[in-house]
Amino acid sequence: MNKQSQGIKLNRIYQRDCIQGMKMLPSDSIDLIIADPPYNIARDGANADMKHLRFKTINEEWDYIEDFEAFNQAWLEQCYRVLKPRGSILCYGTHHNIFQVGYLMSKIDYQVRIKYEWLKTNPPPSFLGTNPRFATESIIWATKQTGGTYNRDYAHKINDGKNITNVFTTSLTPPREKKFGRFPCQKPLELSVKLINLHSHRDEVVLVPFCGSGTECVAAQLTGRSFVTFEREPAYIELANIRLDNTDDLKAKLSYLLED
Repeated sequence: MNKQSQGIKLNRIYQRDCIQGMKMLPSDSIDLIIADPPYNIARDGANADMKHLRFKTINEEWDYIEDFEAFNQAWLEQCYRVLKPRGSILCYGTHHNIFQVGYLMSKIDYQVRIKYEWLKTNPPPSFLGTNPRFATESIIWATKQTGGTYNRDYAHKINDGKNITNVFTTSLTPPREKKFGRFPCQKPLELSVKLINLHSHRDEVVLVPFCGSGTECVAAQLTGRSFVTFEREPAYIELANIRLDNTDDLKAKLSYLLED
């Protein structure tokens, strides 16, 4: 049965826009936020014409936002409101959105702590050949106040007894994590599990504003956290729920990343 926090059910997916959804949450109630927001690539994404094959990096309606700055400010303000005083937010991005997000975080009064880089060992090709292959994405770690959780013992565990750097190196999301369906920008579970363990504690509450395929929710479940999440698209909600119901085999595969 889903737990409740001041009337809000934990460990369920709410079908609604995240800005409206977060208004359901009480202020100062969330320990960690992991946001993988739209990058707005669909609005300005490059097309490649390869022997009559049209390619666009992401061509989804949800990734086309007319007033992108107003959208980012609105959801970041709600995240700031619901974060506990010493809570943390982790936000994914590329050059399409990350500079604007970082600027808005500072404007809203988040304390930007560091920018992680996710280095992909098998990045996609540069289809037009006019740019280098795009092999990294950024993750901003910011806090509501000075401080915030950083589990140094866990950092040492996953890095041979030494503190980690700000670079995470993994492959793109493996096919086994897409066996129940595909999402155009799904992040690998390995990365989500590490981030959650580094920046929260067991039994705390993780907010995932943009559920998508549910990777961050699955990671929260595997690591003993509760989650709250929002998603507008029924197909993605169905996919995420299927993944959440089929995590038993993942515990063994990811046991080396889980806390003792």
